[in-house]
Amino acid sequence: MTGKIISSLQIWVAHGVIVGAFLTVGNVCRAQSAPADLSPDVQEVLTLSRQHMDDSVITNYIFSTGKSYKLSADDIIYLNNQGVSQPVISALLQTSANSQAAPAAPAAPATPTPAATSTAAPPSATPPPVDASSGSPDNGPPPGAEPSSPPPGVSVPPMMPAGLQDNFYTDGGLNPSLWTTQSPLLSSLAATHGAFVSPVLSFSPSGMQMSGIGGRNQFMGIQSTMAFSAPFSFSATVAGMSQDAVPFEIYLVSGDQAQWLTVSGHLGGRGHPRGSVTLFGPFGGAVRFPTGGGRTPEYGVWVNHTGSGWPISAMGNRIYGDPIAGVPYTVQMSVGGDGSATVTLLDSGHDVLGVQSVPVGTGPFYVVLAGHDGSTYADWQAVQVAPASPPLEAAAPAPEMPPTPTLDYFQAQLAPYGTWENLPGYGLCWQPAVGPGWRPYYDGGNWQYTDAGWFWQSDYPWGDIAFHYGRWAYTVGGWVWVPGYDYAPSWVVWRHDDADGYIGWAPLPPGAVFVNGGWVYNGAHVGVDFDFGLGVNFFTFVGCDHFWDHNFRAWVVPHDRVVFAFNHSVFVSHYGFDHGHFVAFGMPRERMVVLTHHDFHPVAVAAIRHDEEIHHAAVRYNDVHSFHVGSQPSAWGHPQGGWQSPQHGGGQPQGHQENNSGHQGQNDNSHQNGWGH
Repeated sequence: MTGKIISSLQIWVAHGVIVGAFLTVGNVCRAQSAPADLSPDVQEVLTLSRQHMDDSVITNYIFSTGKSYKLSADDIIYLNNQGVSQPVISALLQTSANSQAAPAAPAAPATPTPAATSTAAPPSATPPPVDASSGSPDNGPPPGAEPSSPPPGVSVPPMMPAGLQDNFYTDGGLNPSLWTTQSPLLSSLAATHGAFVSPVLSFSPSGMQMSGIGGRNQFMGIQSTMAFSAPFSFSATVAGMSQDAVPFEIYLVSGDQAQWLTVSGHLGGRGHPRGSVTLFGPFGGAVRFPTGGGRTPEYGVWVNHTGSGWPISAMGNRIYGDPIAGVPYTVQMSVGGDGSATVTLLDSGHDVLGVQSVPVGTGPFYVVLAGHDGSTYADWQAVQVAPASPPLEAAAPAPEMPPTPTLDYFQAQLAPYGTWENLPGYGLCWQPAVGPGWRPYYDGGNWQYTDAGWFWQSDYPWGDIAFHYGRWAYTVGGWVWVPGYDYAPSWVVWRHDDADGYIGWAPLPPGAVFVNGGWVYNGAHVGVDFDFGLGVNFFTFVGCDHFWDHNFRAWVVPHDRVVFAFNHSVFVSHYGFDHGHFVAFGMPRERMVVLTHHDFHPVAVAAIRHDEEIHHAAVRYNDVHSFHVGSQPSAWGHPQGGWQSPQHGGGQPQGHQENNSGHQGQNDNSHQNGWGH
């Protein structure tokens, strides 16, 4: 009788008939104790169900193993009484039905064909395997082997050895093989904040917009279908588009919530800045801009973690105090094999805003992208989880800058970040792979005052070369670097307008050489007040109160004021030797203290130079050795990735006449002498 029931039940499943009614009747007449012959494979599925895994995750796991799960009537009734859902039981029976049907239809595979882990994988009636690498039946234990299932009660979430990567701005919808919007874990997290609200998701070139919350005590989010064990690295780029409550929150959290690491962006709401102006954003949301008066305690970006003493619903420690709506931030989490983690918050220019190291555990962790507690929404741009990279071999350290660099060294070191070409009048030159609007000594760096004068400290991995050796020329194709072999803390000239509060600088042109205590330009000796033909449009001017800032693109004086500042400014070209060492004196320290209202003292140039060169050489190490001629370069390395220069402000000299062999327009006072060709 039992055999007939099973045969009939398998036929029902093969034709899509729900087995719920049979299970209900069977419950009345069957014992609830576990059958003696419940297989280890079925025990494994039962363990996943007891851990409250989502049905889609369990069914994906069932099909990905390629196994045929044999169930007796007692097995079915026992699983039902243990809370295993009917869709999961149906999936188990379907594998058995497919296995029996295979000889009659050899063209149809007994198990679903493993799908590629592409973010564009189309949905199908049969859930795809969660890991294409485990789709072969050979991955299961051979007959008679010891059971590989874990002890009862131990969670075994499916894992993706190759990591996870999703660029939301290229997606047309949420990838169901990577993410789910309904799970017990999401419901449990929501319970700590109030009620769960299904997220409203839309996709565009700006990313995945997650919205749907209308007020306080609400939670929305998506969860990765995979879990990840340490060591691994995580990164996500997100912009909170409403400055209200917590428009973005990131969880690395175990299924039982015993281990977690969270980053919460609290941009306003109950913790908004005291004293603010509220404006309506482009999507109708209210955006608050601080006008002073301090911050309420909750405002900022926060980190919480395992063992912090706070519950998972708390924000934890603040690592950054002034987040702004609409600004993309990148959150990086590096989880080590020892259970420790480091959280780093970066702005859109890759400047570090905050860092904290915390204990979290080794996982496995799910990824949850969420928002809560207000009319919030955010644009999520990209998420990546990757295995930890192995350390560089000690036998192949990054090369240090040679005492006297050569052209071969320059070419090898700069190749991944731009292109080399021969230009008339200059010879072999290098042009960095930056976007329109870029100019030297303008972004990705800041000024430092050293015992050898004004030092430009650059964030670019090639900055220790191109801002301390050689000269910069502006051509019809943009700024190019002309190699040179004498080192200086910087190669610029200065202007200052004391009365109006402006400071400006411009890169020295090719042909400007400091020889025996004086300047030579294109072979002719010139006086100390010679301006090298650098007109108004070659200078970057900022207000004195912003001179000590980082990345001047946000503070550059508009062009209509640059002409005024240039005409009212005094030219300074002050280089020399001090105890046999070359010094870029530039603007005098005493004058800069008065102008910038900031007292400072020189730092040792030897130390800052050494640190910059060692750091940049280490960054360049992998880029140089993995670069292939013909690949697409990037100014920040790692082709097609990294931050690019802004598309506006201060790059091309204003009034430049591109149809006149690169010479300047009438507003420029520069000489022709090859400069600008």
